[in-house]
Amino acid sequence: MKKLLLLSAILLSIGSLKAQYDMDFGFQLGATNYVGEIGYASETRDYLDISLRTTNFAVGGFYRYSFTPNIAAKIQVNYLRLSGADSLSDNPVRYGRNLSFRTDVLEAALTGEYAFFTMNDLNRRSRSRVDFKSYAFAGIGAAFFYPYAQYNDRWYYLRPLQTEGTENAYDEMTISVPMGLGVNFTFNKKIRLGLEASYRMTFTDYLDDVSTDYAADTELPFTESFLFSQRSQEVYLSGDLREGMPDPRYYGYNEGNQQGAIRGNPDNNDGFFMMQFTLSWVINSGNNFYKSRYGNIVNRKRKRRKF
Repeated sequence: MKKLLLLSAILLSIGSLKAQYDMDFGFQLGATNYVGEIGYASETRDYLDISLRTTNFAVGGFYRYSFTPNIAAKIQVNYLRLSGADSLSDNPVRYGRNLSFRTDVLEAALTGEYAFFTMNDLNRRSRSRVDFKSYAFAGIGAAFFYPYAQYNDRWYYLRPLQTEGTENAYDEMTISVPMGLGVNFTFNKKIRLGLEASYRMTFTDYLDDVSTDYAADTELPFTESFLFSQRSQEVYLSGDLREGMPDPRYYGYNEGNQQGAIRGNPDNNDGFFMMQFTLSWVINSGNNFYKSRYGNIVNRKRKRRKF
């Protein structure tokens, strides 16, 4: 009997949540910028050292369900592009290294939201209702990434080339941890416009195909592997040199020491920033979609309760 009463209470609470709070689904569009080893001016990882020249697009869709006025969960899918090039760096060491990449990322994530500030019906004197909400969010996701590099107007997929040797092969999927802040405005409980800014932490250092040391020629399986593993010679042969660039032997594998020079930094994983505008349609008891879909059911329940 107690279990039956508990189940009934849960079902009633779920029903009241659906009637009192809302769901929304829509699209998101914005920009993204990568944080990793390629490009940038500093030798160490600096999250503020971002080049606007490597900003790319991010587009996606989402579905959000509000459990309470302050707590919600969102399922989202994003398709985005990341890129970087040492040729854009002011650091002479990185400029001489001359690595570059372009990575397309497909991400699916589940995030939880907590609204820490809300204002309902901002323009009370107007017929149109506008609600405001600001929130923080965090979650977990899965990201598939595909790094490419260009040579002679042709793009090559870098992962199967194993540019850091066969022992440093990596997967094309990684876990992502999105975290950030967002705001939105809801108009007449029907349309919601918002803006989100987030950082995606990942568990891979190979979004840019760069992480450890230069590999020996015997560890590179293809001719193209050697071509994309060490590209500093393209800069030195071109004669476009800068002050402070090291000796060309600084880059590559030292046969005498049987050791490769530093190519990346395996101590820090790659990540990326995202900023997206959101547009969604709200489904709740206050709009026509909800009434046409669920209105009859709600009215029946009310009639049964009166009887």
